Amino acid sequence: MKIIVTGAGKVGYTVAEQLAEEGHDITIIDSSHDKISKASDDLDVISIEGNGASLELLDEAGVRTADMLIAATGSDEVNMICCMAARKLGTKYTVARIRSPEYYGQSDFLQETMGLSMAINPDLEAAAEISRILQFPSATSVETFSHGRVDLVTYHVPEGSDLDGLRLKHLGVRYKAKVLVCAVERGEEVLIPNGEYKIRSGDSISIAGPQPELRSFFMNVGAYKKPVHSVIIMGGSRIAIYLTKLLSAAGIGVTIIERKADKCDVLAELLPKAKIILGDGTRRDLLMEEGLKNADAFVALTGYDEDNIIISMYAGMLGVGKVVTKVNEEHFSEMLDKTSLDSIVCPKLLVAQQITRYVRAMQNATGSNVETLYRLVDRRVEALEFNVSEASRCAGHTLRELQLKPDMLIAAVIRGGKSMIPDGHTQILPGDKAIVVTTNSGLNDFDSIIED
Repeated sequence: MKIIVTGAGKVGYTVAEQLAEEGHDITIIDSSHDKISKASDDLDVISIEGNGASLELLDEAGVRTADMLIAATGSDEVNMICCMAARKLGTKYTVARIRSPEYYGQSDFLQETMGLSMAINPDLEAAAEISRILQFPSATSVETFSHGRVDLVTYHVPEGSDLDGLRLKHLGVRYKAKVLVCAVERGEEVLIPNGEYKIRSGDSISIAGPQPELRSFFMNVGAYKKPVHSVIIMGGSRIAIYLTKLLSAAGIGVTIIERKADKCDVLAELLPKAKIILGDGTRRDLLMEEGLKNADAFVALTGYDEDNIIISMYAGMLGVGKVVTKVNEEHFSEMLDKTSLDSIVCPKLLVAQQITRYVRAMQNATGSNVETLYRLVDRRVEALEFNVSEASRCAGHTLRELQLKPDMLIAAVIRGGKSMIPDGHTQILPGDKAIVVTTNSGLNDFDSIIED
């Protein structure tokens, strides 16, 4: 697809990078000379310096024949203007990054009146991701499919675990849970395992199943963590606001520590159920005073990656049950994945993931297209949810009859609102939702999982 990205900041750059890797024809626009130079030097894209809301510049970038424009500047208003102009000039699809709660709350109206195909909010995406992790604290990450009917969770197998040496084909019977290990990271190796694979301590395993079955598995394997009832958040950002609303709705108590007085006033007004503390969350005495040792969870959400990392490590040292760390720089995320830090969230990667899913769906709008997409293990594994269409070559066949390509696994099937962990006798039917886990990238149609 021919795609124009306006804004070469954290989100725009990451989106352009990942879409270029998938083989799309990308043009990126930004008014910053340094950002455009970096994009030009590092990415396989066309870089244009200038104002992405300028009709003349959009025309120069080929907006009249573009398949999609993604507006990811730092201004919601500029993003909406870019999308509106692109639609008027002929672009088929437009995606806008909109961070303001006021604007995002009117996204349906904006999509209708401005012709937006999709509005995406990095802060809300990050808050939703953190909320899922806190509501399933046994896992380091939690990805949800089909409105919560199936979860895909990541678990690091510790030294001395009962799982050490277990063949995967015996896992379900021994631990009395209908779950499936879909991917394994061992050292630098990542693979889609079969039933003969032996789990080892130190493995990072991705496990699929309905949440009750996953909870049963973690309880039986001795890795279950008690539900979170109290959370301390460091940093009163937009993510903190969205997250607190989600947690309060779930009956979880929230304390926010914020160092700026004016922000504290806003937080107190917006979040009447939360406890708002004015102070420096990097100070040990304040953390102790607010009961960090006894908190069920700690979430670091300041704008400084270094502060988030250091205080998260300290919270982990104190034995806080669940620690979630937000980082903005992807290289931090990659390095910290190998450390003792519990769960790491990078908002720009979440946005890139959502936009990539949408692009793939638009590439194949009439077939068995992608409904959900998650990238795992430093983007080396993809988990995709497909709608199975009447025309699918897989429909009507059992898994035993389908010759899947290497490194492909059907992890779950959802039918009539009910989920199942499939076996060789499971038949794929039109209307099913199928969750595929693979180390191959770029899938946009369910039929592409089988050999031609």
